[in-house]
Amino acid sequence: MVTVYFGGKAVSWAEAEKLFAEAARTQPVEFRDENGKVIATSVPPPGPDPDWVARITPEETARRMAEPFFTFEEVKKRLGWE
Repeated sequence: MVTVYFGGKAVSWAEAEKLFAEAARTQPVEFRDENGKVIATSVPPPGPDPDWVARITPEETARRMAEPFFTFEEVKKRLGWE
């Protein structure tokens, strides 16, 4: 037998359908066996991307690609590692 847990609380299968549709988007849902061992977890999708992801535009990428690049050997010389 498998029991469904929402927020650490066991719920009946009759309640599970409604709760899963509502809660699965915002919180993990656990499926446990008769011994209480977790056999599966439904994890909600991550939230929106952080601000820095939105700033990665094709124009910004092109700007950075136009900047000078250095090989690892050049960087080591600049840092005095050689």
